[in-house]
Amino acid sequence: MSQVIRRRRQVRGQSIVEAAIGVTLFVTVLVFGIHFAEVGFLSLKVQEAAVSALWNGTHGDMHTIPVDYGDGHDSMRRAAEDAQARYADFNGLSSVNHGDVITQVFTRGSDLRVNCTENGALEWEGPFVTQLAYRDDKGTGCSSQATLSAWNFPRSFLDRESEGGLYKADHMDPTRASFQVCGVGRAVSGQCNGRYSMLIDDWGLAGELESSTCLLFQDWALPCTNIPFYSATKIVYEPTALLIPTYGSLLAMEAVFWNPLPPLVLRNREKTFWMSAAGEETNFMQYFTIPAPLGNLWNTSPGALIGITTPHYGISYTERFGNGGCFLGKDC
Repeated sequence: MSQVIRRRRQVRGQSIVEAAIGVTLFVTVLVFGIHFAEVGFLSLKVQEAAVSALWNGTHGDMHTIPVDYGDGHDSMRRAAEDAQARYADFNGLSSVNHGDVITQVFTRGSDLRVNCTENGALEWEGPFVTQLAYRDDKGTGCSSQATLSAWNFPRSFLDRESEGGLYKADHMDPTRASFQVCGVGRAVSGQCNGRYSMLIDDWGLAGELESSTCLLFQDWALPCTNIPFYSATKIVYEPTALLIPTYGSLLAMEAVFWNPLPPLVLRNREKTFWMSAAGEETNFMQYFTIPAPLGNLWNTSPGALIGITTPHYGISYTERFGNGGCFLGKDC
């Protein structure tokens, strides 16, 4: 009977020892699991900061047609500065910044930097005629990096082999407790060279100066009231017009024995650049004090309400205007 009790006690003692050793292993796995999860979460925030700057910068000024096409890079640099300020605490969704360090259970993030530079290694050459008016800015590229380090992390067991314990290896090498993470790729010599690249500036008209109504003075070889719109179109048009012969004038002379084109331009009238683009505020009609062939109205791009040349514009405008005025981006 005493031998049976003794064996039972030995079994229970062995179970306690095994449980104690197993708990130390479980704690190690749990601690590293939490740390790795935090590293993964903060690494995604570093990546998010670069992408946020890349897309956020596209809302800024891109150009001043047709003089300067470098405004976009200034907008991207400002977007990078804004993203760095918003993500300094690794939380770009909050309107309140809580400093430039985030501390979690076993991981600390700090020194998050975002940089957007010109020349994203993207090119668009385009036709030669288009290049006269529009410039290829090579796109832009945004990168990000931050420092992640172990914080409050148990570096070793209390039970050390040198002290008569079981364990001799550290949980973590102190030289690897801090490292650089990149938004793209891995750090090389502590620097992140990877970046997200994107073409910027679709050369669309933007701002009050470029998007205003382009009204042309009747029979005057002068720019319309929207100088950027007029000049960009004219620069592209004129080189191609050099090859246009005067067949239109010859046909008019043969048919009606006179040239109905404006009298100001005496030669090469087919090559003369005339542009007018009235907007919704004028119902797509340009008015003149001097009577024109159609009275005092001149159909302009994109077309008049009466739809003489482009009826689909007039029909679409009439339908949308009758539905609360939801036209050209306006709310219905």
